[in-house]
Amino acid sequence: MKTDVCIIGGGLVGLSAALVLARQGRSVTLLEARDLSAVEPESMDARSIALSLSSQRIFEALDIWDDLAPNCAPIRHIHVSSAGHLGATRLHADEQGLDAMGQVIEYHLLQQTLLVEAEREARIELLFPAEVEDLQQQTDGVSIEGRIDGQPRRIEARLLLLADGGQSALAGQLGLQREEQSYRQTAIVANLRCERDGEGWAYERFTASGPMAWLPLTRERYALVWTLPPQQAETMLQATDEDFVAALHRLFGYRLGRILEVGRRGRFELMLRRTRPLSGPRWALVGNAANALHPVAGQGFNLALRDVAALHDALRDSALQADLPERLADYAASRVEDQERTIRWGNRLVDLFSNDLPLLDHARAAALGLLERCPPLKREVAWQGMGYGAGLSSLMRGRA
Repeated sequence: MKTDVCIIGGGLVGLSAALVLARQGRSVTLLEARDLSAVEPESMDARSIALSLSSQRIFEALDIWDDLAPNCAPIRHIHVSSAGHLGATRLHADEQGLDAMGQVIEYHLLQQTLLVEAEREARIELLFPAEVEDLQQQTDGVSIEGRIDGQPRRIEARLLLLADGGQSALAGQLGLQREEQSYRQTAIVANLRCERDGEGWAYERFTASGPMAWLPLTRERYALVWTLPPQQAETMLQATDEDFVAALHRLFGYRLGRILEVGRRGRFELMLRRTRPLSGPRWALVGNAANALHPVAGQGFNLALRDVAALHDALRDSALQADLPERLADYAASRVEDQERTIRWGNRLVDLFSNDLPLLDHARAAALGLLERCPPLKREVAWQGMGYGAGLSSLMRGRA
């Protein structure tokens, strides 16, 4: 079969890319190894995604936001503090002239919405479970061979888009170079039901062993992301719920009252991954296939969605023929500043706030105190977090 675009990977990024490119009038074939109709997790076990304001604007441009909004919890205030010190910074949406600086939604609800939209789109063909066995680059496209639900299939596409995450096996077939750096940290994720509604507050609490983020969810719940050295993380993963809650209260206090319930705890080993180059004559990388980040700044999916938005602009009005290599080179060049800036920003936060060196304790407090007293700097930090630190795509302006 022939298609304009073949996307490998049917997660949030792949589905978003499929919708963006189909709305440009292109035929899209999406291959995903998993069964996308998986059973929903229980409420307390669901994983969550923080959407920046720029991501919200992209979904608005795609006419998807109205379906997502009822399941989102707005971030109207952000409280950043360092355990054991008085210095803190508070960011408020109304100071930026906004109702919210971002939103938090459960992963499966976002995936379901994107999947339903993709199934409605006549230009998108979803194929899963799919196994890619080989790909060949050609002058005018890419040939992909594999199996769909066990049956052999050959797909010829003008453009191949890799959206299959940081462990993509196909990157090796394209001769790409992957740089990996372990942060020597483990992220524990869990949902918490608290005594009080957070009223739109998100919290970033830096501790000597690593940062913890508390993100508001619907129904008096919070999504916790707690970063620790591997051995301490293992202790917390094996702890009883009572001991786990006691540790959280020791570090975070009772800003939200008592923690009443803890969902299933999950873990992620944290790595920085870069794969280069970002594009070739007939292929491009988006999302974690290009960059996998530390979660401290909450930018992983948001950076990926900005990749998709930049690709949308680079391919505008292209027939995906002779001009495609140049268009893809423009896409790759346009992403360098945003990607590198986002990686540097996250690494600086890790370096400053993820260790217990005595001098850095004072530096942390001083940095937060300075930020609180400097409105222009607070504004810059807020807009960086909202995804507007390195230029605007048309979708980020809310226009398809």
